[in-house]
This record gives sequence, C-alpha cells and structure tokens, in this order.
Amino acid sequence: MLKKIYCSLMALLLVIISSNFAISQSRGMEKNTLQVSGKGQITAIPDVANIIIAVETTKKTASDAVKENAEKMNMVMSEIKSKIGKDDKLSTSGYSLSPIYSYDDKIGRSSLTGYTVSNSILIRIKNLKEVGNLIDSATQVGANRIDSLSFDTDKRDEYRKQALVKAVQDARETADIVSNAAGVSIVKILQISPSYDTPIPIYKDFAVAREAAAPAPTQIEPGELVINATVNIVFEIK
Repeated sequence: MLKKIYCSLMALLLVIISSNFAISQSRGMEKNTLQVSGKGQITAIPDVANIIIAVETTKKTASDAVKENAEKMNMVMSEIKSKIGKDDKLSTSGYSLSPIYSYDDKIGRSSLTGYTVSNSILIRIKNLKEVGNLIDSATQVGANRIDSLSFDTDKRDEYRKQALVKAVQDARETADIVSNAAGVSIVKILQISPSYDTPIPIYKDFAVAREAAAPAPTQIEPGELVINATVNIVFEIK
C-alpha cells in the first residue's frame, strides 16, 4: 500500500516538474515588442456630383395628382437628359402617393381633402461646372424640390492606398524615434493591421426650389474630400 502511494507521489512530482519546465521554455521564447500606430490623410478634389431632384404635385383626386406629376417630371427628365453627358447617370430614386387630411372643428373629425404625389430622380454628373446650370434648368421646367446635393469621387480605392502608404510611413517613423530613444533596435514586423475611413461625401443644403422668374444663376462650390487611413504595427525589438 505504501509502495503504491509512493509511486503516485513520484508520478505527480514528475508532472509538476515537466509543467514548470514547459512554462520556463515558453517564457524564454517570448519576444520583446514595440507597438505603434500611424495615420495618413489625403485631400482630394471631388469628381462627381449626386443630385436628387423632385417634382411634387397636389390635387383633389389621386388621378389628377398622378397625371400632373407625370407631365412635369417628363419635362424635367427631358431637360436633364439634354444636358448631361454620356458617362452621367439618371435614375428614379423615389415615388410616393399620399392622401391629405384636414381636421374640421365643426364635425369633429378629419376629412380627405386631396392627394400629394412626389417623384424624385437621382442625377450623377461628372462635369461639376454644370451642376448649377442643371439645377436651374430643372426648376424652370417643373422641378420644385432639390432634396440633396453631394460631391464624391470615383477614385476611392486610389486615394485609400495613398493614405495607407502615408500611415505606414508615419508608423515607421514613430517606431524609429521610440526605439532610438530607448536604445533598442527594430528586428522585423510581427503584425500589421490597416483600416480606412470611407470618404464622406460633401453635402450642400438646398431650400425648396425658387420661382422661375429670372432667378440668379446658382453657384456651386464642390469643396474638398478628406480620406483617412490608420495602421497598427507590432515590431520585434532587441
């Protein structure tokens, strides 16, 4: 019996010794590291504009509202098609038919007074100099809402790569400064993790369209887009 207990204790001791030895080996293999982050930023000029133009009509009956809206929108689309280029795009972005109710104090309830139809189109145009003229032309032939105007770029991937290069360079410069100050040297990169900020389109606010009685030409300034990239790098040092 004592012999069995002795053998069991010895086996347990061997397991503990082996485990401690493995931990020591693992700790001996740990590497000294330096982790830094870098940022890169690219400023770009927009090369495309997205405009949402709408025609809204209100009539007592749904059929009259739909008919008048269709007639006005056809005129708007014809005018726009005559002005945009072959690489520009025109598509429907929304359509709605809504009843209008008004509350009558005398009878104490709401009654149907008419219908409103809203039809909007998205124009994607590359000639930014024509944006103001396009808006003026559309409003003069029937458009009575400019829902949004934004500027963007078709070169997102190219600008993201440029921003990433800057981010990596920034991280490497930081690592060199820190390692030199600490009296250590960089051996190699162990890990690198890039990330991007999607360029946010520049939006311009527009009020409901003006009257068509000889308005002043609409002036549009696209502004600039900012593309950001960041990178986290883990270096091995010695």
